[in-house]
Amino acid sequence: MSRADDRFEIQDVLFRYARAVDRLDHDAIAACYFDDAVDVHGGYTGDAAGLVEDIRTRHRTIDSSQHFISNVLVEFTGQDSADVESYCLCFLRQRSAEPGGEQELAVIRCRYVDRFERRDGSWGIADRVVVFDESRVVSVVDRLAPDWVASRRDGTDPVYSWGDRGPA
Repeated sequence: MSRADDRFEIQDVLFRYARAVDRLDHDAIAACYFDDAVDVHGGYTGDAAGLVEDIRTRHRTIDSSQHFISNVLVEFTGQDSADVESYCLCFLRQRSAEPGGEQELAVIRCRYVDRFERRDGSWGIADRVVVFDESRVVSVVDRLAPDWVASRRDGTDPVYSWGDRGPA
């Protein structure tokens, strides 16, 4: 396996993490980390299992979540270890108190400062510190047309049914 392959695997873990949080796929979140990993994530510091529970609690009132990962810089520190910095832009929209009503949208700029390791042939997060640059809240009213396909924060999201759509 080449270093380019390693970079793609590491980047894939970052993207799978973003999808898992946005779709509230708790098992997939945990799968991005090693069991003994430590995550310093805002008000939470602890292992991956605890992070999953923290996300489960914090995201109960969030009806829409998007994490955009970019500027992934991988610096290999050994054959099976790498320091990885990536930028993250998050949009987290709180559920409205009334249908069609105003909602709060948190816009968060941060960076993931990670130590990745390869164990048993797979790359994963061994240590993460989320470094925050800005968090702001704006009021929004969702104007999504009711006949458009809306994202869902669970296994019913269309991303999980790609193979079920049949030929184009």
